[in-house]
Amino acid sequence: MKIFISKMLPTAASVLLLTFITGCGSRDGLSSTNEQDAYARVSGLGDLASDESRFNEAFVAGSVPKDREAYAKYGYDISGVGTFEGETAIIPVTITGGVFDSEKGDREARRPSSSSHSTQRWTLQLVDGDWKLKDAPLS
Repeated sequence: MKIFISKMLPTAASVLLLTFITGCGSRDGLSSTNEQDAYARVSGLGDLASDESRFNEAFVAGSVPKDREAYAKYGYDISGVGTFEGETAIIPVTITGGVFDSEKGDREARRPSSSSHSTQRWTLQLVDGDWKLKDAPLS
């Protein structure tokens, strides 16, 4: 047994060192696609709505909705395959009420907004490599 361990130890140490130096896989799979970035912009809007500057940054200049607080009361899910043409994307979005609105503090956050459900088509525009909402109606 001692002979087996003494012969395997240098080999095992070499494999561990090589794995540490080179990594265990390709990093190519870690980047997102153009479409995934657009979908992420849509599905993350409810979280962004609780912060005015982040909400404003999510939209194309001049198209920021005035009722930011309303957007915090809903959840947003991609409800189909979007169409992508150049720097414009149109994505079907399911808007769901009944989510918890955390903007009003702890006590109020425990009360869900009214439950509702609708599907809209949102338009996004690519601005300096970043997808921004151009038209995002709630109803």
